[in-house]
Amino acid sequence: MEYRLLGNTGLKVSTIGLGNWLNSDNPDWQQRTIEIVKKAWDLGINFFDTAEVYGYGEGERQFGIALKALNVPREELVISTKLFWGTQKGDKLRVNQLGLNRKHIKEGVKNCLKRLQLDYVDIIFCHRFDHETPLEEIARAFTELIQEGYIHYWGTSEWSAANIYEMREVCADKNLIKPSAEQPEYNMLIRDKFEAGYARLFDKTRMGSTVFSPLHCGLLTGKYNQGGVPASSRFETFSEDPYLQKLWKSYFDPDNREKLTKILQSLENLAKELGMSQSQLAMSWVIANKDVSSAITSSSKQEQLEEIVQSVQHYKKITPEINKKIDEILGNAPDQGLDFKYYTPLPQRR
Repeated sequence: MEYRLLGNTGLKVSTIGLGNWLNSDNPDWQQRTIEIVKKAWDLGINFFDTAEVYGYGEGERQFGIALKALNVPREELVISTKLFWGTQKGDKLRVNQLGLNRKHIKEGVKNCLKRLQLDYVDIIFCHRFDHETPLEEIARAFTELIQEGYIHYWGTSEWSAANIYEMREVCADKNLIKPSAEQPEYNMLIRDKFEAGYARLFDKTRMGSTVFSPLHCGLLTGKYNQGGVPASSRFETFSEDPYLQKLWKSYFDPDNREKLTKILQSLENLAKELGMSQSQLAMSWVIANKDVSSAITSSSKQEQLEEIVQSVQHYKKITPEINKKIDEILGNAPDQGLDFKYYTPLPQRR
């Protein structure tokens, strides 16, 4: 395993982290969670990520039991969770449980700690941007939580670069602690926000990033290369999940199926040329990006996790030449505004 600084902090996180978004809904999976967390630790993973909304509190509860069973010194673990959505479903959602108001932040963190059985968490992420709560209120609440010892750092998740810049300006003006990291989605099929939207942000501020869905819910693992849904795959197991339903339709409806299948099969062939699995190619491509502090993966089987962690041994194969091949396969390299071939300079004055 390799460990990277979380942006411009002194905190070191494993290049690959473990999250539990899709492994937290069922209380019967507790033993499996314990085993996966132990396997992750044995493989060198020190960064574990969850959220209050995962399983509506069940994710944090299961992680708390698993981390306690791990029985390692607390200072060796980096734990993050996220606030925004609350822990109540539908009509049961209380009016002040949604968003980033001071009440939800302060009470939400303490409730997270109870479920996780921890005295503090290392990072709290704002799970989405709150258009209703003043930015100063958000930043001041997290600054106080850091000063009170309940958290060490705070960050954002899926915020726009403009929102983050505005927050940093507020923090600088009010002498409050700035967010240290962003947690966005990033993978071979979802690139624009990370590579174009955040490019200037990362260069200028050196914020860290803990990216999620590096394998795009399993689409990039090789399981779907024939354009169908194999038995017991994630799309079949979570077939009623609205997000996965939308994802399936966008990629595998009749108009898109052929294009995606061609891309996946081409990635499979390239992975074989490089001596790795397709999953490892997808993960290697993500962690080869200089702006990625840690890529969060999730797994229900120990052998799957072991395969993904081996990507740390392969990512240096993602050379500029290989990157060019991958861009040709994907055909989705974002425009970063760096192409000046159509620019005609004005004639110089004499």
